[in-house]
Amino acid sequence: MSTTMHSKDEKLNEEHSPADTVEQEKMHGWDFAFSIVVMLFSLGVIMTSLTMPFSGTVGGVTTEWYESPGLLPLFIGCSLFAAGLSVFLQSKNEQGRSRFIKYFKQINPTGFLVSAGGIISYIYVLITWYDFFLASATFLLLYIGLYYLDEPVISKKLLKIYYSMVATSIVIFMTGLDSTINSAYPFMTDILLVATGAALIVTIYRNAQQRSPEFKHKVRRMTLIALIFPAVLCPIFRYFLLVPLPKEGLVVEQVFNHTYYTYISTGKQQVEVELSDEQMSLLEDAF
Repeated sequence: MSTTMHSKDEKLNEEHSPADTVEQEKMHGWDFAFSIVVMLFSLGVIMTSLTMPFSGTVGGVTTEWYESPGLLPLFIGCSLFAAGLSVFLQSKNEQGRSRFIKYFKQINPTGFLVSAGGIISYIYVLITWYDFFLASATFLLLYIGLYYLDEPVISKKLLKIYYSMVATSIVIFMTGLDSTINSAYPFMTDILLVATGAALIVTIYRNAQQRSPEFKHKVRRMTLIALIFPAVLCPIFRYFLLVPLPKEGLVVEQVFNHTYYTYISTGKQQVEVELSDEQMSLLEDAF
C-alpha cells in the first residue's frame, strides 16, 4: 500500500515539477497579453464585416440580412472576441498581468508570436485554401489543446505539427502546385488537413496515456468540441442562413452539400432567375 502511494506521489511530482510550474506561470503571463491582442484583432474583423451590405436590392435580386456575406466574418469575429475574453479572464484569475510584468524580460516571445500566428494562419491560409470544416476543426484542435490542456510538452508538439502544415501549404499554393495535385481529384489538397488533424489527435492521446483520468476526460471533451462545433456551424450558415462558406471542399462539398441536396432538399422547388451581364456585375460588386 505504501509502495503504491509512493509511486503515485512520484508520478504527481513528475507531472507538476517546479520547472513546469514556472513555465506555466510564464504562459499565463503571455496569455494575458495575447488575449488582449486577440480581442483587438477580433474587433477589427467585426468592424470590417459591418461594412458589408446586410440587406437591399442589387441587380434585381433582393437579399436579406441572413444572406449577407458579412454574417460569417461577423460570427467569427464575435467568437474570437469571446475566446479572447475567456482567456483574458482566466489569466487575470491566475495573476496574468503581474506574471507578464514579472517574466517579461525572461520570456522568449517566440511562443507568443507563434500562437498569435495561429489566428492569422487560420484566416489567410486555412479557410482561404482549405475546406471550411477541416480548417476550423484543425484550428480548434490546436488552440483548445494549447489553452485547455495547458501542458507545455504537448503544446510544443502540437505547434510543431500545425506550423509544419502551414509551411507546406504556403509552398504548395504559392508555387501553384495545388493545380497539379488537384488535377486528378479537385479536393486532394484537403487530405493534408485530414492528416494534420489526425496527427494532432494522435499526439494528444498518446501523451494522455500516462496522465490522470481527469486529464483523459479533458482530452476526450476537447476532441468532441473541436469536431462537433464546426459540424453544427457549417450546416447552419450554409443551408439555413444561405451564406456560402469561404471554401467548400472535401467535407462541405462532398459530404454536407451532397447529403443536403440529394436527400433533404429534393422536394423543394428552385426558381431560376436570369440576370443580365450588367446585373451580375452589380451583384458581384455588392458582395
